[in-house]
Amino acid sequence: MKLSQQMTFLGLAALTYYGVLLAVGVVSAAVMPQFLVSAIIFMASGRLIQNGARKRSREEADTDPKKAQRPEANWALRTQILNWVMATLIIGALGLWVMKPIGVSFLEFLPFK
Repeated sequence: MKLSQQMTFLGLAALTYYGVLLAVGVVSAAVMPQFLVSAIIFMASGRLIQNGARKRSREEADTDPKKAQRPEANWALRTQILNWVMATLIIGALGLWVMKPIGVSFLEFLPFK
């Protein structure tokens, strides 16, 4: 089964599940818009994946294999940069949390007022 079909099936299953929850009375009609939007997103994503795959296969058939393609991204470097940035942010947040006196809020501690 293709990914697009799986996503569409997941959207239909979610829609059915939410309908059963509403019919049984587990959830009220007030929360149904959020559930409906998530089910519609799943169904639409299946359709978008299918259209994108169809368009990509047409483009690959039309392109000349001798044409130069873009160079592959350096994922090792990008991963390393992301790891260092996230580690710096986490250590900085933990440092602020440790330096903050007990009983003082972050807004009072930092001069952002």
